[in-house]
Amino acid sequence: MPQKHVFEAVLRATRRLPGYPKLRVLDLSAGRGEIAAALAKDGCDVRGTHFRADDYKLAGVSPDKLVNAPPASVPVDADIDLTKPLPYQDAAFDLAVLCEVAEHLPTYIPVIGEIGRVLAPSGHLILSTPNVARLHSRLHFFWTGTHKLIRRRAGWDLSPDDLYAYHVSPVDFPLLHTLLHQAGLSVQRVDFTRFKWRHAWLFLGYPLVWIATRLETRRHRSGNAHAAGEDDLFRWMTRPAMLGSEQLLLTARKT
Repeated sequence: MPQKHVFEAVLRATRRLPGYPKLRVLDLSAGRGEIAAALAKDGCDVRGTHFRADDYKLAGVSPDKLVNAPPASVPVDADIDLTKPLPYQDAAFDLAVLCEVAEHLPTYIPVIGEIGRVLAPSGHLILSTPNVARLHSRLHFFWTGTHKLIRRRAGWDLSPDDLYAYHVSPVDFPLLHTLLHQAGLSVQRVDFTRFKWRHAWLFLGYPLVWIATRLETRRHRSGNAHAAGEDDLFRWMTRPAMLGSEQLLLTARKT
């Protein structure tokens, strides 16, 4: 279940898309169905997936007692492993939603490629995940060597079968940026979910962050395609939402 501020930010991002609400939507690992239910209520043609029957274990809610479950008209496909090919045809959807999911996967590389395949031309991906690139997380990593993952780390008390319930794969935006390009997608927006004002002082270092990021993305260039990708990466890495939002919330379009 996404936090309320994440849920609301994802809906805002979705509702501004061209053609909304006449969209075919795939909500990947839909959790308790809050997003699927809201989009279906607006008039979208929504389909959801689940990974396994006990997806609800963290919230202590069984699937038959969901408060905001999607309506019966929304099909939810069970046992969909996002590290494997998705069981949907090419260009079958106008929008894929991956909300607070990527960080739970052993690897998010396959699902990004599959999203590119199942999206129709000019279709969109809306993705949210804990933002380890925000300035507060960078400072936390500098002092502790650990990412700011929002929830507790996967500890020795967990069985291998329970790892999926924790944030085991912090999303590295530079890698994600490349994976999206390889899948035929380009980043269109990066938006805020929530900004904690007690961290605002970190933006005093923005000029240094800008210079350091510019220097980093100009190093070791190897051809026009690489240079264009590094310039686009710099564009997004220096956005206020990238540096301050608690979650990375991006909208990408299939080009």
